[in-house]
Amino acid sequence: MPTITRTPSKVTGGITPQEKQLMDKHSALWIERAFRTTPIEPDKIIPAIEGLYAVAGLKKPRVVIVPSPLVMAFCYGASAAIWYNNAATSNATLNATRNATRNATLNATRNATRNATDIATLNATENATENATSNATHEKDSAKACADLSGEFGLACAQRWTGVYQGGNMWAGYESYITAFRDILGLRLKEHVAYDHWEQAAIHGGFRVMHPEFCIVSDFPETLKIDDQNRPHCETGPSHRWRDGWALYHWHGTQIPAEWIEDKSSLTAQTALAWSNIEQRRAACEIIGWTNILRELEAKTIDKDEDPEIGELVEVTISEIGREKFLRVMCGTKREFALPVPPTMLTALQANAWTFGFDDVRQFVKPEVRT
Repeated sequence: MPTITRTPSKVTGGITPQEKQLMDKHSALWIERAFRTTPIEPDKIIPAIEGLYAVAGLKKPRVVIVPSPLVMAFCYGASAAIWYNNAATSNATLNATRNATRNATLNATRNATRNATDIATLNATENATENATSNATHEKDSAKACADLSGEFGLACAQRWTGVYQGGNMWAGYESYITAFRDILGLRLKEHVAYDHWEQAAIHGGFRVMHPEFCIVSDFPETLKIDDQNRPHCETGPSHRWRDGWALYHWHGTQIPAEWIEDKSSLTAQTALAWSNIEQRRAACEIIGWTNILRELEAKTIDKDEDPEIGELVEVTISEIGREKFLRVMCGTKREFALPVPPTMLTALQANAWTFGFDDVRQFVKPEVRT
């Protein structure tokens, strides 16, 4: 049995039963933080963000709180584009006029771009809030606000928000590991001093985008629903909904179009089986129900294996596509999938082997553990 070592600079050797109990509680704490739905508190998140910039050697940023990640992304695009364009204009002016107008130009640019950041945030927020009828409306109006303020360049910047974002409380899994080593196993590193600001930002804020001049932080959702495995899931509405009305829809952890839940009549067996994303296709089939799918498409069974994990090869007719073959199969979690297979497949075993890359079924050995 390995020797358990606990020093401020070294932690090795597994964990004790007592530490395991403490870690279970620690995990529950961070899960609760990840699922937070109470409103963001400016007096807590703003100092945390300012602390992050300080330990990174950056000047104090302008911290802007917005109601949802959607608004965050488009506000970032508009603000980043305005800062960039004004900085370029400012540099040209400075080179032309030299020191005579240096301070005046810089001050004017800074004031103008600060105001632009405020306007971008205000306009996008108002548009999203006033038009909370659908996600499509939210996205259209937020994009329009971004374009009105900063043109195509602003929209291009908004599309790149993932390059400068940090997850806040949505990255709680990482934080639980780091803080467990510190708080439960006794690891004490010099980096923990700087990390304190990151931890506070994870506790008190949601998604955020970072820019040298500003940081835009999203509020927490007002609704967050999950299944028994803590995956985002709701069968009757959005899994996530923010206070401005923007929402996300999930089926057992898979993001799906809103209309599959809000307008179930729009989701047909034809749509489900023709859907390109395999996980979303599986979700669509589960929402409709396999009995309904097979009934609606009048699926013809070509071959059915005794083992449900090998599956059933069926043939269906899909509008505007024609006759297609699918392997209806159950995975190790006892959930059913519909996998498109080539029309040359003759048996369920052959089709299953093909999904694993085997052209010759004689070379295929069913995995003992399937996920």
